[in-house]
Amino acid sequence: MKKQDVLSRFTMRALAPTQLEITHIKLKKSAVLIPLVERNNQIFIILTKRAAHLRHHPGQISFPGGKVDAVDKNLQATALRETHEELGIDASNVNVFGELPYHDTITGFRIKPYIGFVKEDAIMTANIGEVSEIIEIPLVNFLHNEHHFMIPILRPKKSVNVYFKPTSGHAIWGATAAIIEQLQLSLY
Repeated sequence: MKKQDVLSRFTMRALAPTQLEITHIKLKKSAVLIPLVERNNQIFIILTKRAAHLRHHPGQISFPGGKVDAVDKNLQATALRETHEELGIDASNVNVFGELPYHDTITGFRIKPYIGFVKEDAIMTANIGEVSEIIEIPLVNFLHNEHHFMIPILRPKKSVNVYFKPTSGHAIWGATAAIIEQLQLSLY
């Protein structure tokens, strides 16, 4: 799959929201960037491995992103600011071309995913305060993989699907895997 294939397929799909309709808590607004990069005629997803010393989700694989800050003019600005803070990628090196439906988490976040192509020559430097590793995985690994699975978890009065996408030696699960699932659905 090439860059133009991703852009064409994405613009032709409409997705249903993955909101959990959590009413007993106020969800914290947040945003992530699904950074894609084309290298040698192949599309890669850029992910991060969260630093082991972090209080929340240490060592997990995630997209660059986080909570809305007072300086952010909108959620897309949040995603781009966080990408710059975590990976050193300047917003001028990202072409945001789409967004996915909100994803609500059982941990109290409402995540807005944005999708963008990062310039191939953009310099990436992991912020060691937040990121222990920058990971690039071919997009095709997420499109058709029989090792990916989902487990329904029972919560009070609700069943929540938890996605798992073990890929290229990395255990990708939870919100990150659910957002990748939405990306996959948007492309097929």
